[in-house]
Amino acid sequence: MTRAVVARVRAALLGWLGSFGVVVGSVAVTKSVTKRVVAWWVERVLRSPACLIASAWMRETVGSIRDWRVWPVLAEWVRSVVRAVWRVAGPSVRDAVGWLRHRAPGVVWRGVCWFARRAPRWTWRATVYALVGAWWVLSRTVRWASGHASYAGLVRQMDDDQRHGTAKRLREEWARMAALRSVLVLIVAVVVALVVTGVADKIGTAAAALITSGVFALVGRGVRSTPAGDDHGQDVIVHSGLDEPFPIADAHTRAEAADAVSRALRTEGVDLRMVGEAVRQGWGWEVPVILRRGTPSQVVDKLAALETTLDLPAGGAMASPDRTRRARVVIRLAERDPFLGLQAAPARTALPLVSRSITDRLQVGSVITGEPLALGLLGVHGVVIGDTGSGKSSTLCTLADAVTDCADATVWDLDPAGTGLDVLADSIERSERTRAGIEDALADALALAEVRPHLLRDMGMAGREWVPSPEHPAVIVFVDEYPRLSNAAKEMAVDILRIGRKARVSLLLASTEATSDTLGDAIADTTALKILHACRHADVRLVLGPSMLGDGWRPDRLNPASADSPEDAGCGYVYAPHYRDPVLSKFRPVSDEDTADRARQRAPHRPRVDAVSWEAARKRRHSNESGFTTGKGGRHRAVLALPSPRSGEPAGLDRMVVADVLAAFGDDERLWTVDLLARLADRHDRYAEWTPDDLAEALRPLGLSAVQIRQGDSNRRGYLRQAVSDALSRAERG
Repeated sequence: MTRAVVARVRAALLGWLGSFGVVVGSVAVTKSVTKRVVAWWVERVLRSPACLIASAWMRETVGSIRDWRVWPVLAEWVRSVVRAVWRVAGPSVRDAVGWLRHRAPGVVWRGVCWFARRAPRWTWRATVYALVGAWWVLSRTVRWASGHASYAGLVRQMDDDQRHGTAKRLREEWARMAALRSVLVLIVAVVVALVVTGVADKIGTAAAALITSGVFALVGRGVRSTPAGDDHGQDVIVHSGLDEPFPIADAHTRAEAADAVSRALRTEGVDLRMVGEAVRQGWGWEVPVILRRGTPSQVVDKLAALETTLDLPAGGAMASPDRTRRARVVIRLAERDPFLGLQAAPARTALPLVSRSITDRLQVGSVITGEPLALGLLGVHGVVIGDTGSGKSSTLCTLADAVTDCADATVWDLDPAGTGLDVLADSIERSERTRAGIEDALADALALAEVRPHLLRDMGMAGREWVPSPEHPAVIVFVDEYPRLSNAAKEMAVDILRIGRKARVSLLLASTEATSDTLGDAIADTTALKILHACRHADVRLVLGPSMLGDGWRPDRLNPASADSPEDAGCGYVYAPHYRDPVLSKFRPVSDEDTADRARQRAPHRPRVDAVSWEAARKRRHSNESGFTTGKGGRHRAVLALPSPRSGEPAGLDRMVVADVLAAFGDDERLWTVDLLARLADRHDRYAEWTPDDLAEALRPLGLSAVQIRQGDSNRRGYLRQAVSDALSRAERG
């Protein structure tokens, strides 16, 4: 018995030991195989060249991303966004948590009761909306098929205008169109019926009817306003009559905007033929209107009243008559600043330095229509008018910044009262601030204007005008605070305006007013570029003419900058080639730091006046030294070196004399010779000893001679202002 038990225990122990050995052997074999597989993987895969390159790239990328300096900035942005969102949504979230904790128990039962109380009313309202939507779809379909909206008004208008032939043709076209549309509607109705029937077979008639009713209910809800009793305190805007005007802010569709303008104009007494399709802009609306009778000035004169009627900001209503169609006027309604996104030019641009040409149109701002404001400055004289704070100096700086980026133009800066274009000093060829320096610069510019036309053949230039190039650049003279110039400087500026175009010597003048005693005689009439910022009503008349106010040129409705508000600074109306319509524009704002940076970069590449022109101009000035005379107050003025009327030599045209004669007329249209000579002597000592023969000799190149002029009972010889002006214009064109 004992031996048997011992044998069994021994056999069991041996069996266990054998099993353990098998397990240990299996583990050892498995471990060996695993080691071999891992070694093969490491040797063949992980240590392969491709894997080593990929792992190195990943380590470098991960390291660069981990060390990326933008991460703290992004993290701060995320935290700022989270804080802002939480400030807005935090109270609502807390309310929701409190509601779930204290109000949620029993909400299902209360919800069922709430729904049961409101279900009948909702069902009735949904049914009403479905009927309204179905009727709206049916009526609009019938109206579209009949073509009533497209032709009824035109036919009625033709009948009112007694154009019965045109009305008959429109009725025939109306009938053909109505027949075609009716066939199309019938085809669409059959297709829709087949589709609805197929859907009903698939999902059931009740479900299809419910879906159809829901679609019509949505349409009815969209076309029918909510009853006043269900607004729960919301404002309801009610238009009391069929033609009662309403604010443009309540117009959300093109048809509503056109209707608002139509009602407002008819309320103000403007007789309209029709209102065109409104165009939605980022700042408001553009609505063209067609007048039945009258002139566009009827609309322009009502702009202030329209701003009240349509509830617009001050200056938000603008009108631009169509030059190709007198009866058409485009009304612009600005509900917000139309130039809000206009930024200053960047310090560095993608284009190479000094890569533009003065022969191209230079982009200097934006037009309210969204197009860039691009001006041509080649041989163009310009004047900038605006009150203090309107942005005149910034406009000159913007124009000069564009010119200094041209490889074939150079800039001169003259300012007797301020800092001028100092921010662009590195890229400006000549800058003067004193009276003597300004007079010397204008004398040089005038001499260049005189000699360059005589050098065209020697320079190999075809035609009658100077051809700008980097070697022979155009000269653009910027003059700020023009009224502060001396009389001699003003006289030379007038001469440059008259003869500088062909020589490509241009003047750009800035003044606060356009009166004859500040801007000068006949300056605005001789400039092709006119920029009017916020200015006086009278300035618009003097610069553009009395009729332009009624055509929509209303810079007098702009507001200059105040101490704490930019207002309309930089905005203005531009009259120039390619810009003959009264549309509001804004010149690109100037960043002093970026502008100075650009000027420093352009400085090594800026062109200079060519040596040939400069030498010829200096010789001309040297030969004119004998023609310098001392005027009143000790000031000197340059007289062109032309033969004296008493020398017996054939005299050329002295444009300065002609300009003085025109100025001496003043407001008079005719003067006797003795009176004209007296006024010339008062104007300058040069004419103190002139006789009627001297005056006749000076005007003879224009083909003029004295005529008989009767004043009262006396009849003497004299001159007509209009005759002198017309003769000078013919000479300039010739």
